[in-house]
Amino acid sequence: MIRKMLKSDADFVYEIENQAFFEPWSKKHLIKELEGNSFLSHYVMEIDGKIVGFYIASHVLDEVEIFTIAVDKDYQKRKIASQLLNHLINSCKDLGVKKIWLEVSTKNIAAINLYTKFDFKIMGIRKNYYQKLGEDAYNMLREIND
Repeated sequence: MIRKMLKSDADFVYEIENQAFFEPWSKKHLIKELEGNSFLSHYVMEIDGKIVGFYIASHVLDEVEIFTIAVDKDYQKRKIASQLLNHLINSCKDLGVKKIWLEVSTKNIAAINLYTKFDFKIMGIRKNYYQKLGEDAYNMLREIND
């Protein structure tokens, strides 16, 4: 089940965030954005009452930017990221969104393959986007046509 994230989910989301990313959001920042940023959408996926993945995206006018999609390491390779991304894309269609943007490390082949499977195209490269890792990022776009 995919549902809106609640403040009570913060511990679980923070744990997944820490597994998945070199520079995760702090729990304090996560809660602040959840409670106070009306441009952000926060969703979690639950299996048998356990949060196994989540996404955060911003929505301004007719564009969305995916900030993060992450899946608990114990639940990877079960198409959870695909389900979360599909949920986000369908929500965008319902809202009249025309473009979905994201950045992804050029070394994150699994994520690049996922986004490509969902018709995201590489639009450019951001050199040294992940400065502490010294990694570049692809800027990717999915256009939604009526």
